[in-house]
Amino acid sequence: MRIGEIKVKRNYRISQMVLDMVALIIFIVIIQCTFSFGAFIDSQNKLIHSVNNEITSLVVWQWNLIWIFVAVGVIAASLLMIYLPRKMPKKYIVNKDNAQNYSDIVITAITCVRVPALLAVFECMCIHQSVMVSQYNVFTLQIPLDIIVSLIIIRFSLHRVRLIQPKKEEKEITLKED
Repeated sequence: MRIGEIKVKRNYRISQMVLDMVALIIFIVIIQCTFSFGAFIDSQNKLIHSVNNEITSLVVWQWNLIWIFVAVGVIAASLLMIYLPRKMPKKYIVNKDNAQNYSDIVITAITCVRVPALLAVFECMCIHQSVMVSQYNVFTLQIPLDIIVSLIIIRFSLHRVRLIQPKKEEKEITLKED
């Protein structure tokens, strides 16, 4: 892994392991809920068809599989953001002394934001399922709360990056070296 020309290593911390496990659990729940909903819709379609053979337009639940792919996309995007090399930030000074800390902060922020993003996908899936069974309850506070939590995580991460910035004397020395 690199930040500009500086090599850094991936420090896999316990907090990141916990967040990865939570993300995995949310992903498994999304898969489980999708297929449980499919079984429910299939049983309802069989019941409707057994009562009245003339009904031909039954609910198709397979469109709900899109949420599994969206969740995979969120996980893949976060992994790409973690493992792909980063450009040197223009707003902050990253040198050999603080590059590892900078990388750890960015990776932790990405790992933290993955959880509310997956929760938002889960909530969208629930709204979609409600609409499919004609329960038009599409108002939810979960998605705006996920966005607010993600913004707070990003804000705190930027604050942590500011804290690792070199002091004025070190900035002058770094600028003279460049």
